[in-house]
Amino acid sequence: MSRQRTLHLRFGAAALAVALIGAASSLSAQWTRRDERFGPRGPWRGAVGRELPHFQREANGIDFGHAHLAETLLRTRDSEAVERARLEVLDFIFSWPRIKPDEAQIAPRFTRLAWEAQRAFDWAHLLHQSLYDLFAAGETMDKEAAYRSIMDDYLDKPEAITSHPLDHHGALWSFPESRSFKSAHPAFNSQIWAYHWLQGAAYDAQLRGGAAVQRGLLPRLIAHYHGYLRNPPQEWEFMPLMAETAPEFSRRFPEAAVVFDNLHMLHDNIDDVLSRPDLFPDSASRRRRILELLQLYLHRNHVPGDRRAEVHAPGQAGGGHGPDHGAGHPAGARPPSAADVLEGAPGRPAVHHPPHPGGAR
Repeated sequence: MSRQRTLHLRFGAAALAVALIGAASSLSAQWTRRDERFGPRGPWRGAVGRELPHFQREANGIDFGHAHLAETLLRTRDSEAVERARLEVLDFIFSWPRIKPDEAQIAPRFTRLAWEAQRAFDWAHLLHQSLYDLFAAGETMDKEAAYRSIMDDYLDKPEAITSHPLDHHGALWSFPESRSFKSAHPAFNSQIWAYHWLQGAAYDAQLRGGAAVQRGLLPRLIAHYHGYLRNPPQEWEFMPLMAETAPEFSRRFPEAAVVFDNLHMLHDNIDDVLSRPDLFPDSASRRRRILELLQLYLHRNHVPGDRRAEVHAPGQAGGGHGPDHGAGHPAGARPPSAADVLEGAPGRPAVHHPPHPGGAR
């Protein structure tokens, strides 16, 4: 090969390398890094699956419900199609799934659109699971210390949702898109809120005793919850709050209670964004809005220097962790507490469902 030919090849290779490096540098500014980290470990891990398998299967169904809704709204806003998706979720829940679904596989479009929000959901859902496991575990464990360790581990994550009480039925329920999903699809919206009712009420049942006591109480809450699934509580004007459904848990573990209320409000906000193609007509505008909303909820934006004081609950400017948060109280019919259901207080009647396969556990 001639010397001139060799030089041309070398210069060509060098130019290609420079172009590739430049392209990579340009793209890297647009990329955000994903990672995978393990959740908290402890002797409580997996306790619900061992001690309360019926409840674990209900929780697995709830995880599917949120993801399937987001994926559906990215495909269509057609009322009939959304209603079919709601019924598909019910079919899945009543199949009592043994395996916790992978939300990224159920909702690949949403995960690609706003994976940062999906990661925040994943970690908050894992916090739910960790606390259910903790309260189902052996009674000799120092659960207060374990709770503190779990919460510290969670709040240290960059994706953690804040434990600061936020203004749910004020600032965070007053965006141009707010209430859009509830207005367009009231049955599905109420079904989502029923999930949140069970997620909260279960804690107060768990706090009444060890796993044997919980096995006697949780089926009654689940039966009531199934009544909501069969006949969604559309009279509720606002999502269930932890202080309403689980007042004892909210009193004893206020930070976690606030995180879960904030998590559920973020779910509502994002469902509203996905329901308004007139305001957010393409993927770029939807992603931009979802990430704007996410910033309001991330704990790292509230501590150590608070950059989101405009969405704090009234009277919580100092970042308190009280169980009663939001501007006043939601109007209209409100959900019962766990105690109301367990002690037979008047409320919506439970609808009986087929016996759970494998017995009453």
